[in-house]
Amino acid sequence: MRERARQFTMKLNHVPRRTLWGFCLALIAMFGLTVAAMVSSSPPAITSLTVVETNLVFVASFPPGLQSAALELRPELDADWQTAAALTVPASGGVVEFILPKPELPRAFFRLNVRFSEVTNQTLSTELQFVAVPPLRPDATNADEAVFHFQGVIDGSDRITLNHRGALWEHVNWDWPAGPVVVNDAQWNPSAKNFMTTTGAVSFLPEEFSLPEARLEVIAGRDAVALERTNGALIVYLDDTLPGAAPYEFKLHFPKPLRPKPAGVSTATTLKIQARIDGSDVLKITASEAVWTHRAWDLPGGVRLNDIVWDVGLTNTLVNTGTNRFLPDKVDLSTARITKRQGRDVATMRADHEAVWVTFADNPNGGDDYELEISFGP
Repeated sequence: MRERARQFTMKLNHVPRRTLWGFCLALIAMFGLTVAAMVSSSPPAITSLTVVETNLVFVASFPPGLQSAALELRPELDADWQTAAALTVPASGGVVEFILPKPELPRAFFRLNVRFSEVTNQTLSTELQFVAVPPLRPDATNADEAVFHFQGVIDGSDRITLNHRGALWEHVNWDWPAGPVVVNDAQWNPSAKNFMTTTGAVSFLPEEFSLPEARLEVIAGRDAVALERTNGALIVYLDDTLPGAAPYEFKLHFPKPLRPKPAGVSTATTLKIQARIDGSDVLKITASEAVWTHRAWDLPGGVRLNDIVWDVGLTNTLVNTGTNRFLPDKVDLSTARITKRQGRDVATMRADHEAVWVTFADNPNGGDDYELEISFGP
């Protein structure tokens, strides 16, 4: 199995995968879930930030023995720190939740400033950056849809989760983007583990625009850009498996909700896709055939659609008939949903009435076994 050359050249400073706990805290900050944190003698720290309507809800952990504590804010990296709120912290320390009105600023940096009872020195927490932007606005060419327009340089694998409240960045493999990325007209520095939300009381994605009906338009990108729909959110996967970095640009179009189509009757069935992935691949499934497009690094091995063995090196098209029948008749492809997935990097799917698009991308060196199980029907 081939090891990628960049393991020895361009990737000497390998950025490790973030821990699951770190990502959970970021998800908590975006989606407003509760959090419990362990408190020890460690320095004070902001453990989560939640947007709730027009307020910011912070959760922070404090060691015992504090005389005073304050949340400080500054609008720019080179600006002076200002006291945003004085905090009441028990003498025994612990986990404290506090609320601050969302500032009317294009961006803001936060930290904790505490003073201990028995010493005169102050202790400062690390900064937590909060990026505020105007709500997603209609594109100049279409007033009936809002647009999330992304431009940036990607060198590895990253994912962006969006809902009506904001956009959250998770870095997975290799290097962070080189410098800030641009969303609409706003700069976003994802290496600071930021998430975007709006100023004021307006939602990041105004409610009149549909999240489930979003459409992905890929403008530039030499490797994988994939969209996945989840309950109440969208995930955009950016995965550049090739050596070095490359520019990526895409738009998410959020239309105003259309009149729902009458629900059709679909045959209930399951399609299991298995493959050994070392690079990036795209599989398009229609009612009549499956077409495998290999994009980078090694051809996949061990490809199976249910019990059908498929050598994609011999033919990239599998006709849905006879002994190669992988889907029965009368399957509504738009009902596709992921029920199981396996693999260390990207295994995702999106669907409409015409086709199902499956994307695999494996960025770490070597290959890995991937499995995606898709269910159709009620």
